[in-house]
Amino acid sequence: MRSALLLALLLAGCASTTELVTRSVTPTPPPPPRGVLLVAQTPENDTRETWELTCRPIFQRAGLEVFLSHQELPLWDEKGRAILVDWAHQHGVERVLVVDLTYLIQRPPHLTEPRDHNPISQGEVEPTWRIGIGGKIKEEPQPEAEQRYPVDLLSAEGRNLWNGEARTHEANDQSAIAKSQCRALAAGLGALDLL
Repeated sequence: MRSALLLALLLAGCASTTELVTRSVTPTPPPPPRGVLLVAQTPENDTRETWELTCRPIFQRAGLEVFLSHQELPLWDEKGRAILVDWAHQHGVERVLVVDLTYLIQRPPHLTEPRDHNPISQGEVEPTWRIGIGGKIKEEPQPEAEQRYPVDLLSAEGRNLWNGEARTHEANDQSAIAKSQCRALAAGLGALDLL
């Protein structure tokens, strides 16, 4: 009983905040791959490197040999996706996973506004505390930080095996976004026998 509870807590702590939405999937998946080339498509090299390095161990735990585009093909975006497929085909890597992070927007952390406590320099003064009816004040909810990232899983021959979207709710940490996305992708594409 104790070990089952511990396992449930461990799995709950590893839950992904990314949901996958499938747009298209191949009706005839090829045999399971041994290797995958991870590609974060973004003009920002540090974001690309962070995403790929964070995701490598997640896909390795799924039993795949993992290659990173920022190491193997640092300037691939100048030549287009065809170079990714060519590289994978030449090196015997069966899958290319491309996540478009071009529009990754991180919300700034929520900080309280600085207050000047000098009564002479203050114009209009806002109350520092409020009391509502029954002693409770209804706080306004923070806006949801869902961001959408296009994803393509390609074969080494260039065939699109899966196309969809990763909808991620993480907002402030690149590595948390990457972990969330890659956990969801490894599980979702693994369930479809594509990874």
